[in-house]
Amino acid sequence: MERVALRPECEGMKTIRVAEYARSPGGRFRSDGPFSGEWFREEVVRPALADAIRAGDRLEVELDGTSGYGSSFLEECFGGLIRKGAFKPDLVRQFLVITAKSRVFAPYKALADRYIRNARPEGAIAA
Repeated sequence: MERVALRPECEGMKTIRVAEYARSPGGRFRSDGPFSGEWFREEVVRPALADAIRAGDRLEVELDGTSGYGSSFLEECFGGLIRKGAFKPDLVRQFLVITAKSRVFAPYKALADRYIRNARPEGAIAA
């Protein structure tokens, strides 16, 4: 298990609010529309997570405030961080925090967490 030290004070947690980028996120791939999971992962989450890991901070992604989420968006965005090989699973689990402040968005948080937990890099053999 790879570990990177978090800064002791961890005061520099950056928050990304999905609603500030897309009020109606949807679809898995860029070809599905302008606010797909692939687009959000590559253009927003992946660079911010890389910066957070380098700084020893956590990155929070807040799900509240959108019209909702399809499972394809959540899996492609969050599970795709691992599946596409952008980050090792342990780093995503250590540095990425998915939040839902409203109970309405709690099921989406649970799904995103599950996709992260179950993600395997493409080509990896499941145990």
